[in-house]
Amino acid sequence: MDEPPIEKQQPKIVDAIQSRGESTAPFRGVPARDAQSEMVKRIAQEKKLPPFRPEKQGTFPRGIVWGILVLVLMFVVSFGYFMYVSLTNRFSQSVQKNIDTFQSGVLDLKNLDPQSAGQKFSAANNDLNLTFGGFLSHFGLLFEGTKGLVLGFQKLTAESAELTQEMAFFKNNLLGALGEKKGDALIAHLENTERILGDLSTQSDALSSGVSRLQTISSSSINDAYLPLRLSLAKLQKFLAILIPWLKSDSPRHILVLFQNPSEIRPAGGFLGSYADIVLDKASVASIEVHDINDADRLLDLKVIPPQPLQAEVSRLRAADANWFFDWSKSAAEVTKLIEASKLYGAASTTLSTSSSTTFDAAIAVSPKIIGDLLHLTGPVIIKDARVTLDENNFLVEIQRQVQLGQAVQATYPKNILRELSSELMAQIAAFDDTRKQQLLRAAGQWLTEKDTMFYFKDPDLENFFKDFNSAGTVYAPGPDFEGDYLALVDANAGGGKSDLYIKQDVTLASQINASGTVVNHLVVDREHGGNASPYWWYKTPNLDYLQIFLPDASQLINFSGGIDKKIYPAVNYAKNGYTTDPLIAEVESGIQKVFNYPAVTSHEESGKEVFATWSSMKAGEKKEIIFDYSHRLFLSPTEGTEYQFVFEKQAGTSRHYKFTVSAPVGFKFKENDLPVYEYESDDATSSTNRMPGRLIINLTLKKS
Repeated sequence: MDEPPIEKQQPKIVDAIQSRGESTAPFRGVPARDAQSEMVKRIAQEKKLPPFRPEKQGTFPRGIVWGILVLVLMFVVSFGYFMYVSLTNRFSQSVQKNIDTFQSGVLDLKNLDPQSAGQKFSAANNDLNLTFGGFLSHFGLLFEGTKGLVLGFQKLTAESAELTQEMAFFKNNLLGALGEKKGDALIAHLENTERILGDLSTQSDALSSGVSRLQTISSSSINDAYLPLRLSLAKLQKFLAILIPWLKSDSPRHILVLFQNPSEIRPAGGFLGSYADIVLDKASVASIEVHDINDADRLLDLKVIPPQPLQAEVSRLRAADANWFFDWSKSAAEVTKLIEASKLYGAASTTLSTSSSTTFDAAIAVSPKIIGDLLHLTGPVIIKDARVTLDENNFLVEIQRQVQLGQAVQATYPKNILRELSSELMAQIAAFDDTRKQQLLRAAGQWLTEKDTMFYFKDPDLENFFKDFNSAGTVYAPGPDFEGDYLALVDANAGGGKSDLYIKQDVTLASQINASGTVVNHLVVDREHGGNASPYWWYKTPNLDYLQIFLPDASQLINFSGGIDKKIYPAVNYAKNGYTTDPLIAEVESGIQKVFNYPAVTSHEESGKEVFATWSSMKAGEKKEIIFDYSHRLFLSPTEGTEYQFVFEKQAGTSRHYKFTVSAPVGFKFKENDLPVYEYESDDATSSTNRMPGRLIINLTLKKS
């Protein structure tokens, strides 16, 4: 801004000089000519007077202006921050709500409730559309990178909802599609399910790569909601990729359904008295034939040496006795091989290498509990020919009674009652309403968990799928640096009639982990024969049990009591009569040897485990106790943070009471319960809520006391 003329500044200069106590005489009356003005200006500069600035009329001081600007800026920043926090909270709460809904839907899927899961997935997707339809388009700059994640989550919920629709189809129509020869429709739904699973996998990959951005404004993660299920879905997708071509095969697929009778217990579950041959043609059931196992064995010309414990009871290996291995996949392979070798299915030679006109692609074990659960859902079933009503409580005893009566009068087909029961059950199941279908799905989940059904496929890829889901009845195989303990108790009735239905067993294990790295176990098996309470003689027969305990490799027997040393005298001279050996039986029995200090015990290796075996004999009304003390060494000595795993595998078809106690080394306790002792208890015989699973895994972590 231009300064005023010097003459107008002169009065101010004079006043400024006077205010400093100096004389102004030289300046008073000086004319305001240019030369004088220059002189006044020079004198003012020599006196170092402040520059003169004229007062502005009608304007605010600059300090006030700057203050107002600062206040406005603070208001804008505060308001913007408030809006950001408000929008972020709204966004976070909405995302949280929808992820929670999605998580609940995933849980419903795990619980085999596709209807509820579909409703929740649809609700999450609809809410996302309503909440974020215009939200991110207006405020997307505040949440850079989040819009794509939300849209991805929307796609995920939409695909998940479509998956539940397919699951609902299988739930409501699977049995009907199989039985009504609608295999083409079933395959089409399987193919669509495979496509959906592929889309879900692709979408989850996209989400997992950027989900950390969403976590910055949400306490939950899409990973937490979906990715735990992702591995299972990926396995299922791979399974369908194999199953669909398998079903579409031009050759019919034969499936053995083997009915196990635990009244005569065998290592993989029970004596195989009956079976069904189910023929699938392009995913439709072409036929179902129910057979007595003797139908195949009577037409079996093979002369194969049976397992040693059975040699006093049977002269040769039959399909009925081939359920001899604790690992179901091995037993199923043996049974399938022998049934295929029967003339019933076209074989006409005495060697196992003979090609049969019928080959079986799979074998499925079925326990009486499945029949009982089905009868619980259908209600009592009337068997007209036998003039008997079967329900969940009496069917096993009543079927056995009918079989015994038929054998006594040499009936043409003593097990015809099974054919009638199977046909009636299939008809009633096909007519189930939604409630009973849901109950059936839940029961099926329990059958898989508790080894009431086990699957075997000749196709290795299909077999591996069921192994991955622990539904193939295979023996647990830990890694080379396994730090823990393993136990399985395996009974085999070898000449004890049907007495196992009345055998009560209490199993108690006290396991002590030592600081040296050894684990010492005290196993007590209390057995009681209650057959004297039965009105039927076949349940009162003496129980003769071949008991095996499967332990970690290289386990050592420390002490033993309670078993007997049973001498086996074969009924046939196998060498003279041209009998052949079965490779799998020979592999196991080649390593059998007596335990030096305990002649009633033998040892061998099977399925990667150290096996100790003994015999027990009880008359009806008797009790016996068998005790094994044994030890094995851990891979490493226990330290702070050591993860210890106890694994118990249940024998299919058994009902026992279990109590396991695991004690930590001195100076340690378990992180899981903050105690030096961990206990587990289960009662299969009486409890429906705390039943022993097929494979129990207890994970424990050591910490200093």
